[in-house]
Amino acid sequence: MSVTAPDIVVSKQDSLLALSKDKRPEFVTILTTAHINIARRAESSGDISVAVDEYQKVLKIDPTNKTARYELLVLEGLNLYRKGSKSELWDAIELFSKAASIDMDSGIANYWIAKSYEKKDSKDFELIIEAYEQALIKKLPDDLRQDAEDAKNIAYKNKTTLDNFWK
Repeated sequence: MSVTAPDIVVSKQDSLLALSKDKRPEFVTILTTAHINIARRAESSGDISVAVDEYQKVLKIDPTNKTARYELLVLEGLNLYRKGSKSELWDAIELFSKAASIDMDSGIANYWIAKSYEKKDSKDFELIIEAYEQALIKKLPDDLRQDAEDAKNIAYKNKTTLDNFWK
């Protein structure tokens, strides 16, 4: 039910949490799954503030939940990335790096590290290429994989051009 009807599960949260303190930890799992599903639904419809709120609720219920911690760090990083000042981009890179250390199989955080380096300083080729390479050796959605591959090749070409210029 936490997958098919997460809103109903969440509406029973107080009762479920009361039961979870009496040797029913599976209710914590049910609730966190429900909140994560609501967050993902909100995120896919573009309602990032609801998604952030839901991930924060998960962390209040289960502070060790890696999925919520990862997703929250990525969303907070994306918010800073969109603002785009140099200091915000550095903060975004820090958040994406923390996310990458939580889920080492996903390349999404590394992808956004590369994008942040590009936005901060498009001539910082070595960091950009390294971040894209890290993203590409991990799991990435097809659209991000293609973009990462293309952007890495462009960065590499630009680096080669600049290196040859100074020879």
